[in-house]
Amino acid sequence: MTMKKNIFAVVSIFLIYFGALNSMNLLGEQSLFAPQIAASPLVQKMFSFIENNREKIIEEWIYLTEIPSPSGGEAERAEYMKKQFEAIGLEEVNRDSTGNVIGLWKGTGGDKKIAISAHLDTVFKGISKIKVIREGDVLKAPGIGDDTASLINLIWTIRALKAAEFKPKNTYYFLATVGEEAGLIGIKTFLDSRRERFDLVIALDGDLGKISYGALGFCGGRIYFRGPGAHTMQSKGVPNPNLAVAKAVERIYGIKLPSEPLEKFTVLNIGLIGGGSVQNAVSQESFFSVDLRSADQEELEKAREKIKRICEQVAREEGVEVEMKLDENSRACQIPGARDSYLVKTVVDILSYLKVKDIEVDPLGSTEANAAIERGILALNLGRTYGKYKHSLREEAEIDGLFLAQKQILLLMCCLQ
Repeated sequence: MTMKKNIFAVVSIFLIYFGALNSMNLLGEQSLFAPQIAASPLVQKMFSFIENNREKIIEEWIYLTEIPSPSGGEAERAEYMKKQFEAIGLEEVNRDSTGNVIGLWKGTGGDKKIAISAHLDTVFKGISKIKVIREGDVLKAPGIGDDTASLINLIWTIRALKAAEFKPKNTYYFLATVGEEAGLIGIKTFLDSRRERFDLVIALDGDLGKISYGALGFCGGRIYFRGPGAHTMQSKGVPNPNLAVAKAVERIYGIKLPSEPLEKFTVLNIGLIGGGSVQNAVSQESFFSVDLRSADQEELEKAREKIKRICEQVAREEGVEVEMKLDENSRACQIPGARDSYLVKTVVDILSYLKVKDIEVDPLGSTEANAAIERGILALNLGRTYGKYKHSLREEAEIDGLFLAQKQILLLMCCLQ
């Protein structure tokens, strides 16, 4: 009888234990944010520091924007960031072999290693002079938002933390990276060159309120059709690459691509078409471009293979040669459970507390967080401010949004303690 009771007790404990585990799995991870954190004297001191330095922050934002920094030409802006990291008091400040600026803030005992990055480069090549225009709450200039605003957020976040005598438990690596617009060159090199394993990567990029927890995959390039060519008068029956382009494009747009769920969202665009050199001759070479994107690597590869088969079939039908240059620029990747992770939930709660408008959570990320997600590291982006006309000469960024963005970073770092 005693043995039966003991067995019953063990089984009961076993069932209760695994029942609790199942309940935990159903509940998912919990947000780390609480209003008490935002109301603490430490955080309020940080917020006051930011507000008291409002004009200095805006002036530095303008100054940094007016330093041209195209991909591959980030040296002057990088040198400025390096000097600021050193002046702020970060440790082991250096520029690595790729050109990234790195500053370390060692923790006091936490076991997490966290990287926070903003990219130095803009998409504007050939511009030697930039002048920022200030109109009310808006600043206007190429690169004012993407991603100069994030560099300013990075600098002043650290300054506010230092001013409030924040003592991080976790170890932070602050990065000003090169080549983001050219394929995430800087962040990829950084992550691949480090011996330490990072627990989190936070990218400062995109619009305030947008949180991306997945990596959007990119595949694209050009497809060429070639033939012998001929004068119009001798063109009957001559293979025509232009006709091949027309047929291929029509069939490619007939490919069914998933829109739901978001984790499988896939889209393509034929953005460029060209061919021939004169009106009165059959083209000898014609081409079109493909821009293919997906949140799911399998869907990306399926779509790419369908495009290839269509073009091969059209080439046979029209009697022309085909050359396909479809490169995979970035792999699609989703970390299981990322949507319900403590990191995403914490950021959503912080944005809600700050009354940030239009909070959006999706798996279609296209920032430096992608490089981390591809490598199995939990990561997301934090928006830099509200803005318009990104990647254009008339780019705009909102001043008030920048200060909200700084507060979200400060709160997140306090929540991660």
